[in-house]
Amino acid sequence: MKKIWLVILFTVWGNAALSAPDDGLLYDKLTDPRFCDTADEFRNSYLFLIKQSDLGFTEPQAVKGAIKIAKNCTGAFDRFSQVFRVLQKSGVDIKKTFDVALEYSSFDSERARNFYVLFQRLFLENYLDIDFTTAYRISHELSKDYKGDPAKLRDDFVKIVKYCTDDKEFGLGKKLCMELALKLTKYTELYPKGLYQDFQSFMTYIQTNKRLGFSLKEALNLAVRVLSKGPKAPRNFKKTIDFALDKGDKLNLPELQAFQLALIISDHSFDPTKKAPEPEKPVIATVDEKKDEKNLK
Repeated sequence: MKKIWLVILFTVWGNAALSAPDDGLLYDKLTDPRFCDTADEFRNSYLFLIKQSDLGFTEPQAVKGAIKIAKNCTGAFDRFSQVFRVLQKSGVDIKKTFDVALEYSSFDSERARNFYVLFQRLFLENYLDIDFTTAYRISHELSKDYKGDPAKLRDDFVKIVKYCTDDKEFGLGKKLCMELALKLTKYTELYPKGLYQDFQSFMTYIQTNKRLGFSLKEALNLAVRVLSKGPKAPRNFKKTIDFALDKGDKLNLPELQAFQLALIISDHSFDPTKKAPEPEKPVIATVDEKKDEKNLK
């Protein structure tokens, strides 16, 4: 009789377990990035790796590879698989594909996204007519080694190239526009909203200011120099030009001297010796503080 009750108990328990809601509902949602969903990352990684016939992983090798991916915390599988797939399509060596994808699984999601979006555009979509090695190098430089916001850099790079190659704008060759974008995006991190709008606005100012009379090549070189000094540099350049060229009680300098002065002033728009401000942390009031605040009203 005791055995029968045990069977019934386990049957009921088993059915209850099967019909129970997702166990995630039993716990508070933990948003602290230090806590990782490694079980999900491991499972998804293992199932993905074991299906990749080109890799030729045995079960133990797939388990070992999945552990390496899973240890890179929540989102690691998505980062790994996206980079893996885009490199796989390019025909690169499968071992290299795995190693690079594994490396990017350890980075933040935007950095990994930078790599696979840029590489896909640069190489798979033949966006700039460049070879694999160049496409890989650029994608890597603009992803792994970049210290600022990857999303802003990616956006700046794509928009600058498009603007530069557009026949209604500069109509320049893809290689030249790629080099320009690489030069400019070195300074994207200085611009809170990205650099593209400031670049476009400054180029319009230079090209429409007849007193400057620059060729397109000269204007582009000037834009790179001025924008490299941060978001206040274009404004400082423009204000100094206006002040130096206007008649009356202002400087009224010849065009060349006015330009040289504006360049000197804009060069001093950025002081690298000063420390960038730390991002503000939200202040969370305690229960007592909230109570005190209410009582004081």
